Amino acid sequence: MKTSVLNLAIVATLFAGAANAAEVSVKWGEVKSFTDFEAVNELKSRFEERTKANFTEYVEALGQKLPEQNKLQVTFNDVDLAGRVEPTFGATSSAFQRILDDISYPHLVISYKYTDAQGSVLSEAENVELKSLAPPRNIRNVMGSSRDALYFEKELLQDWFRETFPDAAD
Repeated sequence: MKTSVLNLAIVATLFAGAANAAEVSVKWGEVKSFTDFEAVNELKSRFEERTKANFTEYVEALGQKLPEQNKLQVTFNDVDLAGRVEPTFGATSSAFQRILDDISYPHLVISYKYTDAQGSVLSEAENVELKSLAPPRNIRNVMGSSRDALYFEKELLQDWFRETFPDAAD
């Protein structure tokens, strides 16, 4: 019983936070034409859906900081994930892995439209390029990237959000 009450409290808190957030929608361009949206050792369709869902959830979480009456629409036009896919060769088979290095940096191209409750455009831009040349290798990024496959890409989105919406509540 104690666990049920705790779970109910957690769910209520999550919904309460979502009620005070801007409405966020995420759209996707033609994934097949993206620079690097390549699966590593899993079905391409499963990788694409999981990765798109991960990006969508992250953009929605960023949108929680915007006023509830506003709307944010983000479209991913191109994705070039951090690192590059390289084969590995074992004793009996070959597989692939994504190698992170200083020359295979992430690059995202997005478009967005931010409107108020009346539908007036507050801010918008097409084909905004988000990139980080050679992400720094410090203990924070190494540990973060080992826990989250999209760590560097999410850093780009977070930086874009902070620059684009400096008055968003933290």
